[in-house]
Amino acid sequence: MIFDNAFNLFILNQTVTGWGFQQPTGIRLPNGFLAYPCGYFTEYQNGYKLIISGASLGLTPIQEVMILNPKGIPVARDTKDIRTASED
Repeated sequence: MIFDNAFNLFILNQTVTGWGFQQPTGIRLPNGFLAYPCGYFTEYQNGYKLIISGASLGLTPIQEVMILNPKGIPVARDTKDIRTASED
């Protein structure tokens, strides 16, 4: 699912019910692969979570955000290169 569509459907206008940090948790995806969502999360009244993490790929800092359904399975993700133009 496209991240913006998932955000509008599952996160936008929801009431926050909790937040915290999730350690890497192995989740089997519908395609059989494993995902390990981890990072700071915000949980909403419908059970969905918005989870954000940061890392670097070599010298490139990145930020990743995922939307997890109430069972903890990622339904959408987006990754951004967070370098500034002056760092290119």
